[in-house]
Amino acid sequence: MTSPTSVAVDRILVPLDGSESAMPALEHGISLAVEADATVHLVAVVDPYGLSSVAERSEVEAELEEAVTDAAARVQDAGATVRTAVESGFPHEELLSVVDREGIDLIAMGTHGRTGLDRYVLGSVAEKLVRLSPVPVLTVREDATGERPYRNVVVPTDGSDAAVPAERWGVGLADRFGAGVRALSVVPVGPVRSSETTAALEEAATAAVERVTSRATEAGVESSQVIEHGVPHRKILDVCERTSADLVVLGTHGRTGVERFVLGSVAEKVVRLSEMPVLVVPAE
Repeated sequence: MTSPTSVAVDRILVPLDGSESAMPALEHGISLAVEADATVHLVAVVDPYGLSSVAERSEVEAELEEAVTDAAARVQDAGATVRTAVESGFPHEELLSVVDREGIDLIAMGTHGRTGLDRYVLGSVAEKLVRLSPVPVLTVREDATGERPYRNVVVPTDGSDAAVPAERWGVGLADRFGAGVRALSVVPVGPVRSSETTAALEEAATAAVERVTSRATEAGVESSQVIEHGVPHRKILDVCERTSADLVVLGTHGRTGVERFVLGSVAEKVVRLSEMPVLVVPAE
């Protein structure tokens, strides 16, 4: 039984492009759906603007229909409810329309897909959705590390209000899966403005991780704190690798200014470079 602080995940969107690169994200989406009793929405998008003929478009549509049908069987075999669709248009725009129309709570997708003029690149679509999606986006590499169900969730935070939704999701998912949470804050290296000393930055980092662990304690989730000094995205990746993280959950926008790293740009770098799944949660 989940605690009142758990996040609601009722509808999960898994974009497909017919490539094997999308399959690990599908498996993560299925795991989440089974745990949360959620519906999986499988959606493929035909991008007609890169197709030279009606025959070529028909071929692509047939391939995507087959990919969606095969994926739906995997979802059903796992005991989850599934809905399917093949849309036409610019992939990220069509997927965002599905999010709005179907009331999607979370997107799970691969970071690399088919290339060439006849296919949209799932990776570039993932980056656009990370920037534009109003709901969390879980990105999963084809060779992703980590275990399912999740056991070790890393939650980087800069203590800003924008990081609160990611903190809530990180603790909420840990609660659902019986995982532990490692709260992480990075004190950036380099020049510090006179108005804010290194000691003050460290104090802010301590307050940031304590906010996460307090939320975890309230939810009955085991947690720990880590404070690092250095380049934020590198330190996040280092900690995740060092602690064998199964999932990293972070926000898309954080504090700005010379004395703070911008959590949004950090999130995009982590998505590009992380070997473990990354859940990027937009600010409210």
